[in-house]
Amino acid sequence: MVDKSHLLTLGEKMYIESIELIRELVNNAYDADATKVYITISPEKILVEDDGSGMSRKGLEQFFTVGSEEKRIHTISPRFGRKRIGQFGIGKFAALSAADQFKVQSRKGKWIYEVIFDREDWQRDTIWELPISSRQATPLDCRGTKVILEKLKKKFNLSEVERYLKETIPLRAKKFSVYLNGKLITPKFVPGRTIPIDVKTLYGPIEGEIIIAVSPKLVDQPGIECRVKQVLIKREFFDLDKKPQPGLAKICGWVNADFLPITAGRNDFIQDSAEYKLFYQIMKKNLEKILKELRHQMEMRNLKKISRELREILNKIRQALILNPELLPSGRTITELRKRIGSRLMGSVIMPEVKETKIKEISVGKEAVREKLPSKEKKLLIELPKPQVIKKIRIKKLGISCGIVSLGEEGPEVISQGNMIYINQDHKIYQKLYSKKDLFNLHLLRLLSQEIVMMKKIRLPAREAFNWQSRLLTDAIT
Repeated sequence: MVDKSHLLTLGEKMYIESIELIRELVNNAYDADATKVYITISPEKILVEDDGSGMSRKGLEQFFTVGSEEKRIHTISPRFGRKRIGQFGIGKFAALSAADQFKVQSRKGKWIYEVIFDREDWQRDTIWELPISSRQATPLDCRGTKVILEKLKKKFNLSEVERYLKETIPLRAKKFSVYLNGKLITPKFVPGRTIPIDVKTLYGPIEGEIIIAVSPKLVDQPGIECRVKQVLIKREFFDLDKKPQPGLAKICGWVNADFLPITAGRNDFIQDSAEYKLFYQIMKKNLEKILKELRHQMEMRNLKKISRELREILNKIRQALILNPELLPSGRTITELRKRIGSRLMGSVIMPEVKETKIKEISVGKEAVREKLPSKEKKLLIELPKPQVIKKIRIKKLGISCGIVSLGEEGPEVISQGNMIYINQDHKIYQKLYSKKDLFNLHLLRLLSQEIVMMKKIRLPAREAFNWQSRLLTDAIT
């Protein structure tokens, strides 16, 4: 036996940490093959009743025995074959910290068995025995167990109780419903794509689902709920959240693996166990695959958006150039640009000086490239990547093309090669304005008008260039 003063202390401590009492009563109903549990909370009392198999005198004694071996010996419920959750039984004694009176009434066969706890009696009596009384059942006595807390000393917040129960009771189990003050408690539904997880291992099955939510705003707490016997132990990203990843905030869901060993505090797994290591590897691999697919989908949406925006911007630039034909770059200017700087820029970006210089042969030949590079400032030539999106505008015989490329966060905002304009999507300004449509469009207009003005003449005074760009921007925007 455990000293009753210790039980009271443990019960009060667990009550302070969580609403253990109600959770334990619901899980006991689940273990007893109940199909419905009704919880009623009012300022005066708390009532928890179920339609489970009920308890006899012996069952009540086991119910109040701390650390009873009953559920460890009989791990499967007789009617529905449920894997019993089983607990130490401390939560029931938390009732004495919440109320001055605690009643348990249960029907088993033709008999009603009842225990009434009274806090004053509990603390006053030197010798205390479990006060079990019995009587014959009447037609009005329903099957199952009823627990009543009266003379409440503490208040229970309904929203907190509901939130806690959603994490700690098997709401997804078949033929099991829980009602709180008449409202059915259900796992939160998150709109989005659901990916089922059903993996058979040598230790047992891993079952559940990973959800990619429509929006991160719909996810209260990102991460995969890892459960044992349908009870949440912890949320996990399996270390994939150690570095920022697009779409991670949209990931939620749950998996259940009854074979996982857990710590005594029931808030973590025994991570050096073989069972957990296998579980970790399987879940991480599944989540990596989902994130990879999600990144691809986001990239495709990004390409569609940029393609649409670029088409709109280039159309505005075209209209502005039609209004300002004197600003059109001549074909001769572009040809001259190609001759003068093509050997260094066509298909390349000039990067800062490096210790080991390598000169990439372009179309004009290796020696011609060397002649164009200053002997004291040799620089590395890097071939430009192929644009992810490319759009063209044609005015008379002039064709101007614009492409979106990745040149790195420290790369230039924009670069021109002949009549081709490359916009760097990695640049900080681009990334900052991408989600702000009006500002983003203005950003693209600024870069395009800047490069078109630079195409007009090989050398152009700064003031004149700014004036020309202002004219183009004004006519493109208005």
